[in-house]
Amino acid sequence: MILGYLSFVLIGLTLLIGPLKSWLPTRWIAASLSIRRDIGIWAGLTGFLHVLLVLVLFQGEPRLMILHDTPAAKADGWLGLFFLASDDGRGWPLPNWSFTGVANYMGLVAFGILLSLWLTSSRRTEKWLGGSSWKRLHLANPALFLFVLFHSLIYIQSIKGEPHSFADMLWLAAAVFLIRGIGFITVMRKRQR
Repeated sequence: MILGYLSFVLIGLTLLIGPLKSWLPTRWIAASLSIRRDIGIWAGLTGFLHVLLVLVLFQGEPRLMILHDTPAAKADGWLGLFFLASDDGRGWPLPNWSFTGVANYMGLVAFGILLSLWLTSSRRTEKWLGGSSWKRLHLANPALFLFVLFHSLIYIQSIKGEPHSFADMLWLAAAVFLIRGIGFITVMRKRQR
């Protein structure tokens, strides 16, 4: 969970650097973009490790106390995060539409977005994709942030694991949306002038 929280914070920081750089002197813009790229790479690494450790933990050993009472712990391996056994045990597995299952699907979508951003974060892939295509792909960062936010909030509610609370996630989300909103208004006013 620590890697998941760290990835969430780093994704939030990448979203904050854009509006903050518009308030900085122009000589700092190049450095802030480089820092944003590095933070994004670390966000991708921590997110990847979070997913990897979750899959390893749900596949078998080591068993965590918090996982023993969840429906996914009774399922068969890591696929139990997404599917439930059919009622008769012989049919196709059924999608897991429980509260936790929906959080897992949101996490899966977030991981897909994160992986695509992470794998295309180098200057070489930026040149290979072309600037406009690369930028369009990387505009998915706010969507990634929202998927991770809701994934986390649902998990906090479903596992009720102390000391976690909604406030752990919502303070950063509020800061990101407030600063990005102020940055958007500032840019719009500059363009109108």
